[in-house]
Amino acid sequence: MKRSKQKGVALIFALIFVLVLSVTAATLMFLSQSETWSSMNYRLMTQSRYGAEAGLHAAANYFMNNYTVPLVGGADPLSAYNVNASPVTLAVGGNPIALGPTMNGISANYPVPTVLTAFNNASQGSLTGGNNTVKYSVSAELLSMRAVYQCGNSQPLTAQLWRLTSHGDITGARNAEVEVSALLESHLTPCYNYAAFATGTGCGAINFTGNGTVDSYDSSNFAAGQQQYDGNLGSNGNLNTANNTNVYGTFSSPDKGVGACGGGAGVDALSGGGNVTGCQTATTGCGTPLVTLPQTVTLLPPTIPNSTPNPSPDETSAVTLAACGVNCPHNGVANGSYGDITMNGNDTVTFVPYVDPATKICSVGTYYINSIKLTGNGTMTVAPCPATSTTPGVYVPVIVNVVGQGNNSPITLTGNGIQNPSMNPAMLQLQYAGNGTVTLTGNGASAACIYAPNALASFTGNGAWWGSIIANKVGSTGNGAMHYDRRLSANLMTVGNWTLDTFTWSKY
Repeated sequence: MKRSKQKGVALIFALIFVLVLSVTAATLMFLSQSETWSSMNYRLMTQSRYGAEAGLHAAANYFMNNYTVPLVGGADPLSAYNVNASPVTLAVGGNPIALGPTMNGISANYPVPTVLTAFNNASQGSLTGGNNTVKYSVSAELLSMRAVYQCGNSQPLTAQLWRLTSHGDITGARNAEVEVSALLESHLTPCYNYAAFATGTGCGAINFTGNGTVDSYDSSNFAAGQQQYDGNLGSNGNLNTANNTNVYGTFSSPDKGVGACGGGAGVDALSGGGNVTGCQTATTGCGTPLVTLPQTVTLLPPTIPNSTPNPSPDETSAVTLAACGVNCPHNGVANGSYGDITMNGNDTVTFVPYVDPATKICSVGTYYINSIKLTGNGTMTVAPCPATSTTPGVYVPVIVNVVGQGNNSPITLTGNGIQNPSMNPAMLQLQYAGNGTVTLTGNGASAACIYAPNALASFTGNGAWWGSIIANKVGSTGNGAMHYDRRLSANLMTVGNWTLDTFTWSKY
């Protein structure tokens, strides 16, 4: 059989192979180009994100190091803001508080122009990334703000929560934009977490030799009485209890172990024959009585001058004292400044809040005294704000700073004790920076907080202490009781360092 002619087949196959190779080469070329563009997009996005994060940290650095928070009675007064709204608004006008350029529909609005300028100078800028310039801009919205009264400081402090939003932008042949958001917060930490806390170390930092009882109550519902939980104690050393001591709560210490304290075997955190129940709440029952602290707790002494301002009269008979406001200076002010106060017989010394003579607004009353001593039936009383025809008198904090110059026992309450009708210990705060003795004796009921981290506190008698005490060492030799106010963990706070709490980002 004669074959048909096949001339030109090789050419056809060659053309087909060239076509296939050309398509493959084009595909690889486009794939390579896609990878190049993808890598470029990723690089631009990453550079934009780094720029946005740089702006975020620049803004956070401004708040941490250069920003002055609004204060009660300060140059940037807290009264200019509505702190009961979230986000915080201006007291007049009701507009949200913000810094920086307009973002997410929120425009810059802050009552102090210099703060606006300083924030913009600190948080708007650019970075160089290879051949690109990354611009960043940041806005800050004030979400919440509150004034708190810090243990050891008579001046109120301000805690804030800001939402920071930062944009990183690259413009050119290809654009990139990334938004980074974070919450910047000055955290609040309770001043008084315990019925009593001793900053001292070693055996007997807290020492019960009588039939003492430690429990808790809620001053907002005082009629409910005390409960057998949350009566917690803490120290940097040991708790020693007598056989009939009942601690309805936990004991916290960096030391460990239950048993004899000392004896060549170190410091056991718990010793003695008392009962420490470990009960912390009303619903979860009782648990381990010993809570191990990760490290020694350091509490700074309160800021108190070395002497009371002049004039400094002594008070030895029944008297109502006059307060100065929260921002009164330590020297040269008559109101709020007194020497040694001694009440005996049936005399009473009354501490009142501060009333602004111009506005008639009642606020925290601040005092500087050298010492206070109650004997016999002597009494210390706190009074509410003056009542009006439409508003009943309400209690606000009274802060008594005790200097203790030339006196080894600057706080001696052995008479009828403290009369605080509100039974809210936050309404009377006694502060002492020295290493003398704080003596609490008698059969009365006293509601107050004592912050004396260098002092020796001594409880005797059958009286009851409603509130909290911080001292170097705490000793109880009577049959009295300590009732911790659970509201203190939310009422009296200290402001900690700024921290970035959350972090999110998105690209456009």
